[in-house]
Amino acid sequence: MAVVTAVEAFDLDRYLRASKRVDLSGVEWDQIHTTPLPEDHARCLTYMMDIETHTAVFLRDLLATRAGFDPDVTAFLSCWAYEEVWHGEAFSRFLGEAGYKLGPDHEVVHADDAYPTRQARTELIRRAIGRKGYASHVATLVGSALFKDFVAVHMTWGAANELTTLSAYHRLIAKTEHPQLVQMLQAIIKDERRHFAFYRAQARLRLRTATSRRITRWSMEHLWAPVGTGVRPQSETDHVATYLFGDADGRGTLEEMQSTMAELPGLEGTTFFFDAVAAAKARSVLADA
Repeated sequence: MAVVTAVEAFDLDRYLRASKRVDLSGVEWDQIHTTPLPEDHARCLTYMMDIETHTAVFLRDLLATRAGFDPDVTAFLSCWAYEEVWHGEAFSRFLGEAGYKLGPDHEVVHADDAYPTRQARTELIRRAIGRKGYASHVATLVGSALFKDFVAVHMTWGAANELTTLSAYHRLIAKTEHPQLVQMLQAIIKDERRHFAFYRAQARLRLRTATSRRITRWSMEHLWAPVGTGVRPQSETDHVATYLFGDADGRGTLEEMQSTMAELPGLEGTTFFFDAVAAAKARSVLADA
């Protein structure tokens, strides 16, 4: 079954009025500890937690560009960031209930703990990015100033990231036998589908000129990297990419993902999802040698 469906339009008003914290009432938190959570799964969830929690920094970069002038985009991003915060909290609490204590302070997290959790970890990650994060921010500002259709790149990039996230959650569901993990991911996927739908609709709307298509295609082929690259060590990004998308079933998902992105104007025949996973697998082989 395909993990995505065709999206031709996005009802922004409906989304804004329905936006809320992810509903996890169906998750049996008190039963999580009864099923062992494999280390590979925990590494994926930890990565996902860190990236979802990092959304506020992505938002900073977006709002500093021409996207900040668009009321539709900024309205969506306001709700998007809020919803992603609670995705990060869901992963944090799941890992805690499963018995994982993450650095640097090895905080124990439970389902009813107050926000925020993993505060020390989040601060450590953001400080570790340091100057690299500022350099990326400046590069984004310059690109936005030079290219009037730069929002087309951002929306296409965002669509690729949301599709990667959505597909990764589906792949983890396919790989796990943990019933409560499935419950949690299925709840979060409902949000991610709406996020992807917005970015994809916006990308289709903005890829109207030959210039916007050409620059966006070049950016996706030469600059795009899996969501979270640079936020966490490359080895962790590579683990998630190879574990979830490196086998035969994962390749099938990649084909669906690439086909979906190829429906956007100017992206016909692109292979950036395949290229990213191939590069991750190659680095993993070298690291294990």
